[in-house]
Amino acid sequence: MTARRGFRHEALIYSDADAFLAATAPFLRAALEAGEPALVAVRRENTVLLEGELGKDAGAVRFADIEAFGRNPARIIPFWHEFVAGHGGKAVRGIGEPVWPGRAMAEVDECQRHESLLNVAFSRPPEWSLLCPYDAGGLDDAVLEKVACSHPVVEQVGVRGESGDYVAAVDCFAGELAERPDGGDTSEFDRTGLFDVRQRVEWAAKSARLPAQRTADLVLAASELAANSIVHGGGGGRLYVWRQGGSLLVEVEDRGSIAQPLVGRERPTPTQVGGRGLWIANQVCDLVQIRSGAAGTVVRLHMNID
Repeated sequence: MTARRGFRHEALIYSDADAFLAATAPFLRAALEAGEPALVAVRRENTVLLEGELGKDAGAVRFADIEAFGRNPARIIPFWHEFVAGHGGKAVRGIGEPVWPGRAMAEVDECQRHESLLNVAFSRPPEWSLLCPYDAGGLDDAVLEKVACSHPVVEQVGVRGESGDYVAAVDCFAGELAERPDGGDTSEFDRTGLFDVRQRVEWAAKSARLPAQRTADLVLAASELAANSIVHGGGGGRLYVWRQGGSLLVEVEDRGSIAQPLVGRERPTPTQVGGRGLWIANQVCDLVQIRSGAAGTVVRLHMNID
């Protein structure tokens, strides 16, 4: 197998707890033996497995609850950025499980885009290794088949090899969002309509009995998107608000186009002018979906009610 330098992004497709531990525990022990900082961000049951397997060595590994901070997949890249940057170029290792059984299909789709964007976000040094476990017993075959597209190396049933399906450059804004249901609130806005956008989203959030803080967060995110449409999307756009299942959704559509693949996933600098709208949306919403091309841009915000 060709030696890889820089970012080493590998996937583990495992069938059960034993297979999970057989690959992840040696990966972490190798980090500890080499003096490399290690961070594990997996679902809670896998955290428990690893802590038990590592025993006293678990104290030398940092664990994070990906089911909390990674509910919105767009928050995961900045999380890894901070970990890698916090060690001054020293080699580090991570285990990250962005896709777990029970995630909604919209979340899984965004996770798959996230996995491809990791290769863009860490295309330059420093060197570090990230292992991404996938539960073959709890995930659909269609999900598992796409793992090889975003990971240069895949391990399954004890066999580790380079992926022949790996695609280095992927347009993560391509494709269509799931169709909106009939009904809901629809309106157009321009530079005089920001107040109306905020009012409509606030009314919908209160009608859905969204808690006060989450209502304020959703209003802020929608206002930021509308402001982006006014400045970058042709002077205005269209707002859609509807309830679907246990979530309140807000969508903003305009004629602009987004060229930066990591928009909303890189922490703004203190002196940065503009460019904070999608970052804010990702920090306060449970899911943010972006589809953009020559015909325009659609951004959909999800806020869980339950």
